[in-house]
Amino acid sequence: MTLTEIRAVLASRGLRPLKQLGQNFLHDQNLAIRLVEHATEGLKPNATVIEIGPGLGALTEFFLKRDLRLIALEKDRGLCLFLRERFHAEIAQGRLDLREGDALEMVPNLDVAPDVICGNLPYNISTPLLMECFRLPKIPARLFFLLQKEVGQRLASPSARKTYGSLSVLVQAICEVKMIRTLPGSVFYPPPEVESVAVQLTPLARPLIQPEERESFGAVVQRGFSQRRKKLSNLLPTQDDRRAEHLTPVEWVELWRQMEKASAAD
Repeated sequence: MTLTEIRAVLASRGLRPLKQLGQNFLHDQNLAIRLVEHATEGLKPNATVIEIGPGLGALTEFFLKRDLRLIALEKDRGLCLFLRERFHAEIAQGRLDLREGDALEMVPNLDVAPDVICGNLPYNISTPLLMECFRLPKIPARLFFLLQKEVGQRLASPSARKTYGSLSVLVQAICEVKMIRTLPGSVFYPPPEVESVAVQLTPLARPLIQPEERESFGAVVQRGFSQRRKKLSNLLPTQDDRRAEHLTPVEWVELWRQMEKASAAD
């Protein structure tokens, strides 16, 4: 939808972008096409795609032009009513499954194993939602999200940077993180105060940790980053005198395994 169309739809329905839901509607259609191409590249016919927060359907429109099964999760009731009208034919044909509710509650209870989970995520749910994706029985072959640039930088950050933290370690132990492109605020309505980025996460062929190890590993990493200026030897049962940000994800896994081994021997 164009900017003019977005404004007209919102006005005609008495709707407005809700800040508490992080609603910033994408109106650059050429960009929407390219983002959908990235999100669906290489997918087999009838692959299942979950779209988080379709809003007014900026990406939904172009997902539906592809040979896939689309499930859209939308929390805003007013937007759900609009989407049911706009895509009534696709819903009737079974090509779009529109579900109303909170993605943080719906993703853990999915009745399908999606090939892709994607969406334009508000800042306040981006990290919790990523963690829910990682708790799924099988992590999708691709996670493709529009995020605030700060969050994207944290996900992709190498060690020894200010942006490197526990989230960087947890994600990079499981996925390859690729920053696809920066999105200026001008492509959204209303324009956010900060830039966004499109980020792609692809599960590693050989993840550094196994699904059953994620909770234990995550707890140790978070404790290590809880006081960044302190040495790890002051925060964890280890003699390692480095600070948390100086360990790569591989070194974090090695340290955690050493701690697990020492704990089991006691």
